[in-house]
Amino acid sequence: MKITSSGKKFPFFGRPFGNILWTVILSANLCAGWLETVNGEQNHLPSFGTGAIKVRLYTDYFCPPCRDMESSLEPILLDLIKDGIIHLTFVDVPTSKHTVLYANYFLYALGEKKDFDSAILARRALFEAAEKKVLEKDQLVSLLTQKGIGLKPIDLKPVYNLWNRHLNEDQIRSTPSCVIVNGESKKIHKGALNIVKALEELKVTTNHALRGGKSAEK
Repeated sequence: MKITSSGKKFPFFGRPFGNILWTVILSANLCAGWLETVNGEQNHLPSFGTGAIKVRLYTDYFCPPCRDMESSLEPILLDLIKDGIIHLTFVDVPTSKHTVLYANYFLYALGEKKDFDSAILARRALFEAAEKKVLEKDQLVSLLTQKGIGLKPIDLKPVYNLWNRHLNEDQIRSTPSCVIVNGESKKIHKGALNIVKALEELKVTTNHALRGGKSAEK
């Protein structure tokens, strides 16, 4: 049994999430013909920013607290990335049996255009689709297309391998969760309020440090 976004046990996948989870899904995609590879593809891992502080955000499109947190989180993440403070990685956690479809198309959206704004636009659309219970591939593609989100099939294996490794290393048990690695310090924050608070504090403390450094230079 595993723990879902609501904190309840859910029998769809075994625990821990990352043990063999995305590897199994990858194999299922291959068998179903979902995995498409384009020769010469560049790195489409869902990571953004050049900062020294690593932030891994674990969410699922079918997790209501994740969806409700998104609008509060977006401007904070944007500032942290713009100021060169963090290196952010989005990690999709399949707490629902439908997550794999959504994860595929999130990555296909990044295959078409990989920048932070495009990633946020795709995430918003996918959270909206999940809330509307869009469960069929054609319906999901139609919704994304209507919102002006381009799609380009890519090799999903590198991303799934990365997600698998992070899920194992961070021992994620619920969504939303956020891991912040700052030098030798690694902290895991769980729940929407705690995650927003932690990232707001990170923004404040790093901005103070940056201003202090500039003052010292003068």
